[in-house]
Amino acid sequence: MRRLLMAGLMVMILFITLSRTGTPLPVFADPLPEETRKLLEKSLSVVEIDREIGRIDELKAVTQKQITDTEGRLAQQEVAIAAQREKAGRVLRSYYVGQRDFVLAALLNANSLPQLLRTWEIMDLIIRSDRDAMNVYAKQYAKIRKGYDQLQQDQSELAAVEQNLKTQRDRVLALQDELNQALTASGDEAHLRQLMTEMEAYWNNIGLYEVNRHFRELADAMKDLPDWIQKHPETMETSGFKTKLTITDNQLNDFLQSRNADFKQFSIRFEKDRMWLNGDNGDLKIRIGGHYTVENVPENAILFHVDSLNFNGLDLPDTTRADLERNFDLGFYPQKLIKFVKAQSVSIETGRLVVQLQIG
Repeated sequence: MRRLLMAGLMVMILFITLSRTGTPLPVFADPLPEETRKLLEKSLSVVEIDREIGRIDELKAVTQKQITDTEGRLAQQEVAIAAQREKAGRVLRSYYVGQRDFVLAALLNANSLPQLLRTWEIMDLIIRSDRDAMNVYAKQYAKIRKGYDQLQQDQSELAAVEQNLKTQRDRVLALQDELNQALTASGDEAHLRQLMTEMEAYWNNIGLYEVNRHFRELADAMKDLPDWIQKHPETMETSGFKTKLTITDNQLNDFLQSRNADFKQFSIRFEKDRMWLNGDNGDLKIRIGGHYTVENVPENAILFHVDSLNFNGLDLPDTTRADLERNFDLGFYPQKLIKFVKAQSVSIETGRLVVQLQIG
């Protein structure tokens, strides 16, 4: 019920947005002429790259604040460590020039046990104080060194972010220029711009929400996949210290549909080296293509990478695919299935996914 209300609300928002211009609700699922489809695809790419530029701008601001904060902390630490550096220097100089020799001499010249013990206590206090001074300086130095390392890392990240921002801005300007030239040459610029405006509103109000919803539900489902595998031992074949996990696309579809009724409009198909996910509710069509890789950092995992993303016949740019990978984890973590097991390889064959696991 809650989901139906949300979907109804989104449709109302879209209807209100489009009705202000007197335009009908777009039906982008219908076949479009190739040239029109390409123009709409470019227009959608401009929208999505603009969204990526906004994300990078926010990341740049966060990174710049981290640099400013780190520089402020380092300035404070420099003041604190200056006095400690001088104290540590005095300790080292006292040993170097023999200023502590009188304690050793007093110890050697003690005439009685009580005098020996008192001298030993004095010597122990001096040595302990010297050691504490050196330890405090060493800790403060390590802390400030770590701060400078972090500052250098933040500055490198900021440089990378700024370069990425420049690349995306150049890219969107070039794409916008291509789009304007194509519209001018089309002979039907007004109508095509109207279609682009409708499509952008449709994507921003409905399409993006639906794509994110599908990925969120898939990510939630993947968290339960290890439990499902344990209840289906036929998917695993063990030989010595090695285990082969085999999951067919029919099994994966059954798993998803048993977990969420929405997946009845969603299907997975394994082809050679590629997994395809198709969703179709009549008005919205989503087609996702991707592959798996074994990664060991920060932990052993089988991660899914989005190679293509098509919404109602329009291919979305790499920035959208990367954003989905950042926000939604469709990976599989073998150690949640069996402790002390690591994935060695993963392959996609016709109709099935094969994972080679090894104990150790």
